[in-house]
Amino acid sequence: MTLKFGFIGVGNIGMVMAKSILAAGIPLTVYDKNRSALEEIAAAGAVCMRSCREVMATSDAVISMVRDIPQTQEVLFGKEGLWEEAKAGRIIILASTLGGNYVRKIYRKGKEKGIKVIDVGVTKNIPTNEIGQFTLTVSGDEDAIEKCWPVFAAMGRKIFRAGKSGNGQNYKLINNMVAFNLGTLLHECLNVGLKAGLDLKMMLDVMQEGTGASWMANSLRQRLDVPGLPQRFTVSNAMPRKFINKDQELAMELAEQVGAQIPLAKLIAQIDEEKVYDAYIKYLRRH
Repeated sequence: MTLKFGFIGVGNIGMVMAKSILAAGIPLTVYDKNRSALEEIAAAGAVCMRSCREVMATSDAVISMVRDIPQTQEVLFGKEGLWEEAKAGRIIILASTLGGNYVRKIYRKGKEKGIKVIDVGVTKNIPTNEIGQFTLTVSGDEDAIEKCWPVFAAMGRKIFRAGKSGNGQNYKLINNMVAFNLGTLLHECLNVGLKAGLDLKMMLDVMQEGTGASWMANSLRQRLDVPGLPQRFTVSNAMPRKFINKDQELAMELAEQVGAQIPLAKLIAQIDEEKVYDAYIKYLRRH
């Protein structure tokens, strides 16, 4: 049986995920509070609904890709949310970064109602948002995952079966914890180089060809070269984005829950980069 799929939350990443599904020839019903986002996804072939509840009413499986736990709570349990409309046998796929503990609570709540809950960690290793190029860590009941595999295959360049509920989230948290910490270290090193009179782009070029290579360094480097990416470094587009900071907080909560020591992550979390890495920040503001 071919499932009917729905999608909630077509923001920056959700839009590309939804377009990836549509590009694979899979019909999709969609809801987002942003009217212009709905117009864009409708132009790509989606059928737009007036609420989360309406999406659930017309779908066998619904993907939620909103900002955080409060927004997810609204999507699931709000006045026009998914939950009351979801019947036994339906599938809800949580793709926002929410942490393993939260999604396991929803998974157990779904079991009581006969609803399958899958969680998906969504990341990528390229600086642009391209169709079908995400890396997915998928966890939950295998039978539900198999039923939804066509949408995962449409969105994912690489898909990992992550095991029990919550693991998909936690794999992403560990990945983003590395990215966030490396990002701060990168800014520190670039700050030293700038103070020594070195050229920013050449520093990044040398890193790419040497032992300092990393996704974070290459992403910054490509902002100077890749068509469609911002050609100017600014404080907003060359520093870790706010949602990564949220992910870092969730990762640190995970460390506390499992009793893992994270002295470096705690130190990095306390750094005010705009004050400490003055030469790097001045460079960003000049260009």
